[in-house]
Amino acid sequence: MSMNRYPKEIVLKDGSEIILKPLDHAAQKALLAFFEELPSANKWYLQDDPTDPATMRKWADNQELGKTFCVLAWHHDKVVAHASLLRRLRGGRQHVGRLRLMVAREYRKKQLGTWLIFDMIRRAMELGLEKLRTDFIIGLEDMAINAVKKLDFVSEGKLKDYFRDDDGNYYDYQIMIKQLHSEWSDF
Repeated sequence: MSMNRYPKEIVLKDGSEIILKPLDHAAQKALLAFFEELPSANKWYLQDDPTDPATMRKWADNQELGKTFCVLAWHHDKVVAHASLLRRLRGGRQHVGRLRLMVAREYRKKQLGTWLIFDMIRRAMELGLEKLRTDFIIGLEDMAINAVKKLDFVSEGKLKDYFRDDDGNYYDYQIMIKQLHSEWSDF
């Protein structure tokens, strides 16, 4: 498992130069600022409050423990996207990784999300994971659902009216899975 491939430079469709770097304790404030700037419509459904410094500490600690692998996308000195691969270190789901991704609105539709997903797929393969799971709220994350379908994620289930926002609106929850291969050539 190679950490020496970071920092990684990528160029987006619009020519923006982005640097991908793993989360560390020093980057917690920048990641916190990223989540604080996101509209509440993009974070109300998250399990942990990403605007709480304790959440940032937990995420950085989990990175050190190997429970998660988080990559931050930097444009200049600002975090513009966050991707994480969560995994279980033991038990019946240790062969399955969970993918979570959040991209700032002004960096969407520029292929940044695709770059990050490819990076997480590669890390999952390096870890020997067999499946990658990602979940979405239908009606709020439809663009992301369509994007991962193009990357061979398939719908494995939908939970009806699973989420409810503060206004009492219900949303369906889409579970999607990608079968991983041992090498890129197996695609």
